[in-house]
Parts: sequence; structure tokens; C-alpha cells
Amino acid sequence: MWRDSLKVARWEALKMLKNPSFIISILLTPIIMLVFGGIPALLERIDAEQPFRLFVIDQLGVYSTLREMSPPDLNIELVRYDGSVATLTEEVRGASTQGFVVLDQAALAARTATITLGGDGTPPLHGFSLLLSSVLRFHALQAHGVSNEVMSLALAPFHVATASLTQQADPYARIVPLIFGGLILMTIFITGIMTLQSAVTEKKDRMAEVLLSSVTPDNLMQGKILGNCVLGIVQVTAWLVFGIAAAHFFYDIPVLRYLATPNLPLIIFFALGGYVLSASVLVAMGATIEDMATATNFQSMVFLLPMLPVLFIGPVIANPNGLVAAIGSYFPFAAPGVMVMRLALSTTLTAIDIALPALAMLVLTGLMMKLAGKVFRVAMLMYGKNPTSAEMWRWIRQ
Repeated sequence: MWRDSLKVARWEALKMLKNPSFIISILLTPIIMLVFGGIPALLERIDAEQPFRLFVIDQLGVYSTLREMSPPDLNIELVRYDGSVATLTEEVRGASTQGFVVLDQAALAARTATITLGGDGTPPLHGFSLLLSSVLRFHALQAHGVSNEVMSLALAPFHVATASLTQQADPYARIVPLIFGGLILMTIFITGIMTLQSAVTEKKDRMAEVLLSSVTPDNLMQGKILGNCVLGIVQVTAWLVFGIAAAHFFYDIPVLRYLATPNLPLIIFFALGGYVLSASVLVAMGATIEDMATATNFQSMVFLLPMLPVLFIGPVIANPNGLVAAIGSYFPFAAPGVMVMRLALSTTLTAIDIALPALAMLVLTGLMMKLAGKVFRVAMLMYGKNPTSAEMWRWIRQ
């Protein structure tokens, strides 16, 4: 039985691996992600290299202090201006890299200093705003006779840090496994859709009739799931190699060290279970579709099942041991993805927290493969129309 399934899996995998477009897509995907992520950052950096000229109308006598305390990396050119506000307004109007600020008693009394921009855009003024706020507070205290020593002590900021008794202080220890989990979830969805498209294409081209003359429908379905699983592993491996090299070259992050955690085998286990669960449903739905353009609303809704873990991303990241995360660990189709995230983020999961969702996933996967097999068996040789949900329910009950 499994010999025929393995033959189908080998044929399914080799069919795609020999397809130049598949190989190109594997290689181009990380390059496209790098381009789309890097070009905006590069363009933003080019814009940021242009200094912002800020004219200062100083009636408080703090300009010299601002110049002395302004670090070079603020990329702001401070220029003292002694003319009128009206003249300066006309001078900077329309200039996106120029602006002015009026420092007078009115601003001090209102405790508000307004930086007027000459043109469109939002120049990076946050650092200068903090500096100006500190200088104005210092000036206000000095006007009330407070000594420099007391002012320095009073204005020195307090830093509040957080420390966890269970999580490592290194943020990459959480970020890298989380990104790996996200990559796996994305691959589950992409590979599941590939399985669906494979079934649709073979049914449309009448290739299914040829295949089913040599193997049983169950062997064909299992082979498709297994073959596309191999393709998914190839994709993840290629993207990981690229990601590890990029992280090491650009950011000097030892990705392999962060991935080599005791939970890695469990993450892979739940990822594979999630793929088999999603692929079994999608390949059965693919067998019911005559053409993707004719898919019914019910069939289209089924396509979204692998995306259910997305609903739990926010709550699970916020609290991987919370109530929502615990419920999501047993929620059909979302459970594998939720457990991948919890295993990547939590360090306090007990054996029960892992074993029960794993058992539930195995039971659900076995049940869905059995039900999907009943639909696949009949629908793969059904031509002329898409079956209704009532017809599929009747096949399942047989």
C-alpha cells in the first residue's frame, strides 16, 4: 500500500523539482523579500542623509546650549535667526528640508515650543524635540534660582528595565525561533495550496484517470500529500540557508545557535502535523473543483482553513501561556500553528501542555484524512460540475 503512495510522492516531487519555474521561485522569493525590504530602507537612508536646516528665533538665550548639546547624528543644522517671524515664514515656505522654532517667554509660559515645517514630509525631529524639551526645562528651573547640580540631578532620567525569571535576556532567543515558526506557518499554507492546485490540474487535464488506473485513490491522495511535503521541506531549507547567511552577514546573528533548542523537534512535529491536516482537506477540495474559477463559496471558505492560526498570533505573542493560547492549542486547524508559536515563545510549557494538543492533533488529522479520502475517491473522477456540500456530506457518510 505505502509502496504505491511513495511512488506517487516521488513522481509528484520530481515533477515540480524538474520544473524550472519552481526552482526559480524558490531562489527568487528570498531575493524579492530582500529587495522589497532593503530598497525602502535604502531610499529612506538617502533622504535621511540630507540635513534638516532649523532656524532658531531665540529670545531666551538658550541657542548656544542647544548647539553645544546637539549631537552630530541628529542630522539637524541649527541656524540662529534675528529677523521677523513673517520674513522667515516666507523664506522657508515650500522647503521640505527647512523649518523654524520660536523660543520666547510665551512658549516658556505655555510649555509648548512649535517647530514649523517649511514643506511637506515628516523629518526625523524626535531626538531634537527631546533635547529642546530638556534645555527648556533646565532654563525654567534656572530662572527660579535652582542650582545646576540640583537641576542635573532632578532632570536625569530614570530607566525602568524588565527582567524575566523564565526567559533569556537576549531578545534574539525569542525572535529567531518566532521567525522560524512564522516561516513554517507560511510554508504550510503555500505547500497546502500547491497540493490543492496539483489535484485541480490533474483532474482538469484528465491525468487523474491515468494515475487511478495504476494506484488506488487513497494511494494517490497520500502520495500527493507526501510529495508536496518534500517540496515544502526543500523550500524551507533553501529559505533557511539564505536567511541564516543574510542574518550572519548583515547583522552577525548566530541563527543556528538560537534554533538549536530542545523544542525544535516538537516545533517540527507540530508543523508536519499541521501540514498533513491542512493538505488532506485541501487536496480533497481540489478534487471537487472542475476549475478554480468555478469554485463555490463553500469551497473558497475551506481554502482559508490553513490561515486560522493568524487569528491567534497577537494573543499568543502577548501571552503564550494565556487562556487564548490554551484554547487555540485545541482549536481545529489552528492548533498546530498555535503550538508552533507557543513552543517558540514559552519556556514554561509542561509535558501535559504539549502532549494533549499533540494527541488531539493526531486524532483530528487521522479523522480528516479518512473523511478527505472519501471525498477524494469520488470527486476525482467526477466531471462536468462541482459537487454541492450536500453531495460531499453524503459521500462522507457512506
